[in-house]
Amino acid sequence: MSHENSLAGPRVATIRKSSRGRVVLTTTDGETLSLHTEALELANLREGAQLDHDWRGHLEREDQRYAAHAAALRLLSHRRRSEKELSQRLRLRGIPADVIEEEIQRLRNAGLIDDQAFAQTWVEERMPGRSQRLLRYELVGRGVQTKLADEAVSAVDDRTAALALARRRAPRLTGLAFEQFSRRLAGFLQRRGFSYDLVAEAVRTVWDETKPATEDS
Repeated sequence: MSHENSLAGPRVATIRKSSRGRVVLTTTDGETLSLHTEALELANLREGAQLDHDWRGHLEREDQRYAAHAAALRLLSHRRRSEKELSQRLRLRGIPADVIEEEIQRLRNAGLIDDQAFAQTWVEERMPGRSQRLLRYELVGRGVQTKLADEAVSAVDDRTAALALARRRAPRLTGLAFEQFSRRLAGFLQRRGFSYDLVAEAVRTVWDETKPATEDS
């Protein structure tokens, strides 16, 4: 028996469709394996094909790669995600860490994930609703490198943002006396990360713009 034959495994006996885009492969020695149709096509296997000695491990690996790619594309179809965020979501699906790293590299090379673009989009979509400090905290929490987070939030003007947000919130507080108006609006702005001084300035400015003519405060 040659060395090549000693390493050969069984042959593919049958391939039948299963459910949800999967197939069941049966070998000539009676073993079965369920995997995605696309993973089977990537392995280029047909009935009668000769399998190698570690055929199960190879096909399971191909199935994991396909599952990682399909899941990543579904997640990215909803919105941009950071590399860390995407990796975490794939881990929750039981995909091995090394397969996830391969997929992240694949997506990075294809331009489908880009933490710099993610950070910029994140900031643009949340201004002026959050302070520079809170935006940076959110980005770092999603795995964006500190340097990229700092660059993304550098253009945020907290004074302008706090005042714009206060003006948007003020109509909900119409009719309140200054003490209540100030307490509620200040709490709202502070929860979005603005400093005490900027909050006090925004509250007073908006109060002066909207207070009743008879109010002396």
